[in-house]
Parts: sequence; C-alpha cells; structure tokens
Amino acid sequence: MSMESREQKVARLEGLKVSLLAAEGTPTEVYSRIVGYYRSVRNWNAGKREEFSKRREYAFPSGESGAPAADAGKPATYLLFSRPACPSCPPVKEYLSACDLPGVIVDVDTEDGLALARRYEVQSTPTALILGVDGAQLLRAHSRKQLESIVQPTLKAALSGSRVATTA
Repeated sequence: MSMESREQKVARLEGLKVSLLAAEGTPTEVYSRIVGYYRSVRNWNAGKREEFSKRREYAFPSGESGAPAADAGKPATYLLFSRPACPSCPPVKEYLSACDLPGVIVDVDTEDGLALARRYEVQSTPTALILGVDGAQLLRAHSRKQLESIVQPTLKAALSGSRVATTA
C-alpha cells in the first residue's frame, strides 16, 4: 500500500474542487401559504418573496414528541382555563392529566380565575396554555385534538395518577 505524497493530495483535492463546482442539481419548486391558499413562491411578488426569506421555522427542542423540552430538570407546565359547566373541558382535562407535564386547572368562574384569564387574554374555555421554564407562553390550544398534536401523554404519568392542582 503506497502513501500519497503531499503534491498528489493537493492535485487530487483541486480535481475534487473543480468537479464540485461543475455539479448541477435539480431546481426545486417551493410552495407556501401566502393568503389563505398555497402557491409557488417563485410566482409571488418581490415583497412577499422578501417576507418569505425572513420566515423562521419553529422546532420543538424535545424532538419527536412535540412537547416543550425540560430545561435542566425543570419541565414546562400548563394552565388549563375551564368552567364546571363547559362541555368541552372534561376531554381536555383528561388528556392533560395523562401527560408528563405538571399543571394547574384554573376555574374562570372564580374571581381569581377570571383575573388570571384576563391576564393571559383567555376568551373561551377550554384554553390550555403551555408555558416554558421562564413562564413565557409557548403554545395555546382550545381542544383535545389540538393538544394531541402538541403534547404526547406518557405511560408514566398515566400510571402515577394526575399531577394536577386546581385553584379555588
């Protein structure tokens, strides 16, 4: 097995650089939603293309589950705003109690609950807010179906029972 000399390596590297510059790809058609419907980005006007180039994609730090990641052992939390008479609240409560997120159920029929709902600009029940470690709102959901795409329940939480506290 012979070893390459320095000159041979440099010559091979130059050849690879030239072939890299000559490589051609296939043009890709990008579609995005602009005003209520999907359309090819290349057909947008210059202002909308500029706006599109500044868009940033959000990815959950936790990866697969879609749930906000825990930071240094401190998990994200939720606030669930509900009412006893709300017919849509029980499925959301049940789903969140099976998730591995600590949280609080806020009864908006109480004075304190209504004040907290106003603070977070909650206008309907159920409304679930997923809060980050710093207390900032990460996500907002209004149904179990929306939560299913955001937060995944865990077997551990289902077996250990609910970790939910209720405000008066």
